[in-house]
Amino acid sequence: MLKQKSDAFQITSIRQLKIMSIVILSFFAVGFINPKMDNTQSENDMATEQQIIPFLTFQKNDAEQAMNFYISLFPNSKIIEINRWGKGAPGKEGTIMQATFELNGLKFMCSDSPPVHDWDFTPAIANYIECSSDEEIEKLYEKLIEGGEAAMPLANYGFSQKFGWVIDRFGVSWQLNLK
Repeated sequence: MLKQKSDAFQITSIRQLKIMSIVILSFFAVGFINPKMDNTQSENDMATEQQIIPFLTFQKNDAEQAMNFYISLFPNSKIIEINRWGKGAPGKEGTIMQATFELNGLKFMCSDSPPVHDWDFTPAIANYIECSSDEEIEKLYEKLIEGGEAAMPLANYGFSQKFGWVIDRFGVSWQLNLK
């Protein structure tokens, strides 16, 4: 009989040792334990899974134009997937039925809505951007205001050294803050 003692448990037979080995191998098989990943990495992976994704509904068949414009503004941005309306579908053929993209690593979704609704984007919900330099906030402000409008021009409003609120040419609202 095998007698091996541990503070956590005591193995008293070869059968128990085999059972314990099977349990440990099962954990490896289903991914509960990854020998190549420490606990910090697995927690970070779980933390980066984005459960809430902003969804932008465009009503002028300009979702793709807006998406391309936004990814040109931010580093670490890309289009992940595009599904288009086909022939005979409710939406205009070739427009975006649903697309997924990232802006600086944050996932967004968008679509070109076939029906025109009585509502559109509202400034009450805005994308809030923390800018790390005066150059960054100025550059973003200038690009976002092209064809859009300023809800609050860049200035010191007391709560921030520099802040601006822009509604871009697509109707999407952006608050820019200098850290």
